[in-house]
Amino acid sequence: RMTLSLQFYSLMLMIGSGILVGAVIEGTRFITEHTPKRSFVFKYQVVLEIVIWILMGLATFYILFNVRDGIWRIYDPLAQVLGILLYQLFFQPVFRLAGRIFLRLVVKPIWFIIRTILRILGKIISFIIFIISLIIKPFRTPYKKLKLLALQKLPKISYNKRYQKYKKKYKKR
Repeated sequence: RMTLSLQFYSLMLMIGSGILVGAVIEGTRFITEHTPKRSFVFKYQVVLEIVIWILMGLATFYILFNVRDGIWRIYDPLAQVLGILLYQLFFQPVFRLAGRIFLRLVVKPIWFIIRTILRILGKIISFIIFIISLIIKPFRTPYKKLKLLALQKLPKISYNKRYQKYKKKYKKR
């Protein structure tokens, strides 16, 4: 049974979901525009936006399903479009300010910490490689010489020259 208060409640929910859809879509576009051109997100930004739109549609249907058992009225999409327009007119500056604050206070410090940790790990690894190369350096030249000797074609060495001469004499006969 649809009461007037339930219809008003669902109308407000659809307007609110329109506001959130506008914020999510703008956030998605902001992220895809500010990623490097070689990244996966930038290459597939159209697919990503389509997926986001589908997810927003499913979320809207979930709201309708919880409020009115999924009954769809003609004013539901109009309320969502109204919500998107309200977002564009009134809430966009607030969401953009909140996004900038979030970027500066949360994302950038975390990214700075991650880059610092990666730099420190890189320096530690290069220092360990330097120490290992210092330890191995004295053994490098003898190893190279042994390697060259091992790979050279060995000449035939005769230890008993008298025997070789004797062998040659009797081979001729």
